Amino acid sequence: MLIGEARKILHLNRQAEQHFGSDLALRSERLYATNLAADRMLQALLDAHLAGEPDAREVVGLQRRDYRPLVLRIVSLPENVRTAFEGARLALFFVDPEFCPEPPPGLLLQAFGLTRREAKVATQLMCGCTLQEIADETGVGVGTVRAQTKAILAKTGTKRQAELVGFLTRLAIISGKSP
Repeated sequence: MLIGEARKILHLNRQAEQHFGSDLALRSERLYATNLAADRMLQALLDAHLAGEPDAREVVGLQRRDYRPLVLRIVSLPENVRTAFEGARLALFFVDPEFCPEPPPGLLLQAFGLTRREAKVATQLMCGCTLQEIADETGVGVGTVRAQTKAILAKTGTKRQAELVGFLTRLAIISGKSP
C-alpha cells in the first residue's frame, strides 16, 4: 500500500484489499484500523513517519478481534524515489500470521522429487497441521503420513519438521505465490 501526503492512500494491491472490512477500513481515501486502539496507534505512527520523525517505530502489530495481530511495516520513501511510486511518502507492508503461503507444488516435484501426495503433506505440515489431522483429512493412517514425512525430510535434505517448515516457508516467500 502506498500512502501520500495527509495519509491519503495512493495505491493498494489485492492482498491489502483483502483486509478491508474485518481489519481495515477506507474512509475519505485514508486508512483506518477497525479496532479503536489499533487505529489510534496506526494514525500516530503514520503521522510520525510523515513528519519524518527518525525514531518512529517501523513495525507494529494491529490487534484484531478474532485473529492474531495483523503485522504492519511502515517504510518511509526517500525523496529521490517518490516519483517512481506515484509520489508516495510511505510504503506499508502487511503480514497476516493467519495466512500460510504455499510453495508451488510443481517446484517441490521438480526440484526435490516429491510426489504430489508428499508435496501436499509438506504444505499441510508447513501450515501447522498435525500428522493426525493430515491422516484424517486424507483418509490414510498416521503411519502412512509419518512415512511420507520421512521421505519428504530425506528428499529436501532437512532433518526435523521445524527445519522443513522454515525451508518451505522461504521457498513459498521467494516463489511469489499469493492468496
